[in-house]
Amino acid sequence: MKKLFTAALVLFIAVSFSAKKVTFQDNTLVATYKGVTENDYYRFIDDKKVEHLFYDLDENVELGLEDDENIGKKFSITWSSREIDEIDSKGDETGLKLTVKTILTIVQVK
Repeated sequence: MKKLFTAALVLFIAVSFSAKKVTFQDNTLVATYKGVTENDYYRFIDDKKVEHLFYDLDENVELGLEDDENIGKKFSITWSSREIDEIDSKGDETGLKLTVKTILTIVQVK
């Protein structure tokens, strides 16, 4: 029984040291909407003057960012990253992947 306990303890310690630290990225920001770029990205600028470009909106988002009436308004945004296929100027896939940001939720801040 003592050998079983010792083996279990050694196995537990080995697993503890080999476990990787998991960190979660906070994908929330507050920024001012600046409009749609020429590449059809939604452009936002935060209070530190950092530009954030978003590729698209989740299907559950009902706010229309194509409307000019939202330009200059401040929003709280939750987003996630995903990979898409890169498309060339002819509309064909290049075989490369791009990492883009998708807006999951967006709420106007007053």
